[in-house]
Amino acid sequence: MDRYWEQFKTPFLCFAGYSGVGKTTLLERLIARFQQDEIRVGYYKHDAHRFTMDKEGKDTCRASQAGAGIITINDPSHFAVIGSEEWKKRTITHALEQCDCILIEGYKLSPFDKIVFLDAEGKLPIPANTPGIKAVIHQGTVAGGLNEAWPRFHRDRIDDIYEFVKMHFIRASKPLYGAVFVGGQSRRMGAPKFSLSYNGVSEAERMSKVLARFCDKVYLSSRADLEMGSLPESTGAERINDVHTGLGPVGGLATLLGSHPDKAWLITACDMPFLGEKNFQTIVDGRDSLRYGTCFLKKGGLGFEPMCAIYEPKFIIPLFEAMSRGELSLSRIIADLPFKRVPVPEGERTSFMNINTPEEYEFARAKREQEQTSA
Repeated sequence: MDRYWEQFKTPFLCFAGYSGVGKTTLLERLIARFQQDEIRVGYYKHDAHRFTMDKEGKDTCRASQAGAGIITINDPSHFAVIGSEEWKKRTITHALEQCDCILIEGYKLSPFDKIVFLDAEGKLPIPANTPGIKAVIHQGTVAGGLNEAWPRFHRDRIDDIYEFVKMHFIRASKPLYGAVFVGGQSRRMGAPKFSLSYNGVSEAERMSKVLARFCDKVYLSSRADLEMGSLPESTGAERINDVHTGLGPVGGLATLLGSHPDKAWLITACDMPFLGEKNFQTIVDGRDSLRYGTCFLKKGGLGFEPMCAIYEPKFIIPLFEAMSRGELSLSRIIADLPFKRVPVPEGERTSFMNINTPEEYEFARAKREQEQTSA
C-alpha cells in the first residue's frame, strides 16, 4: 500500500476482499448513511489493474498523450483530476484530507486498519495474522479458525456496520492539549496583558488551571521576546515560543500544531476574563474530531470565536495555506472551512468580551470582584 497514507490526519478504513463479495454495494450504502449524518466522506478505490477515464480522441486524452502531468475537467456540478504517478501523493492527499473520513476499497494486504469480507465459504482472503483486521463481514457462513475477538457482521446489517465504522473513526480522535495565548501586543494597557490580575490571580494562571481540567497538557503560547518572569512556574504550564513571528494568533497556532502534529488544541487568550469553565465544557462536549475543528458561532451569525475553540491536527494544512496568502484572521479562515459550529448559549455573549483598554480592564476587574463577593 502507498506509504503516504501513514501521514494522513483524516481517519480512514480499508474494506478488503475478493471481487464479487459485495464490497462496492456495502460502501455505497455506508456512504449514503454518512451523507445523511452530514459527515463528509471520501471514497478511494484501489484498482490493481489499469483504468481509463479518457476516451481516445477527446481533448483531455490528447493533452495527456502530449505529456501534461495533471489534467482537470469540470462542468457546472463537478470536476475530475487525472494525473501521472509522480503527482499522486500531493493531489490525492490534498483532496481527501478535506473530508471528515475516508472509505478505501481494496488494499487487503496493507498493514492499516481494515474490515475484511469473507468469501462465500466463510474463509478469509488473507492470512489471519495480517495486521490491522478490525472486523469481518460474511454472507451467512463463517468458517473456523477466525479470531474470536473480531466483530462479525452479515453484509446486510448496514445499521450495525455503519455504527461500528463511525465509532472507529470517532475513536481515532487525537488527544487534546491546551494553550493560553499570552504574547499579544499591549501598548494601550501600559502593562503586559498576562500580568493583569483579577481577585489577586492573573488571567494566564486562571486560564491555565481551567484548561488543565480538559486537556492532557497545557502550554503558554508566547512571543520569544516576552519577559514573563515566574509566570510559567505559577501556572504549571510550559512555554512555547512562536516560530512564526509577527503573525499574531495565527502564528502562535501554527507553532503549536507544528510542534505537536499528533495533538488537537483547545486554545484561549489571557484577555477574556469572563470566560469560565462552563464555556470550555460546552466546546469540549460539542467537539467533532472529524472536522477541522470546533468553535462557537456567535448569536445572529455575527461570526466565530476563534480564541475559545478546538483545532484538530488536520487544520495545519489550511492554516499554512492561509498564512502563505497573508490571511491572518482566524475567524475568516474558519469561515471557509467545515468546522463544527456550536451556538453561543443564550445570555452568554459577554463571556467572550476582550479587554483592550485600561477602562475595559477596570470594568472587568470590578465586575469580577463583585461576582466573587456575591458567590
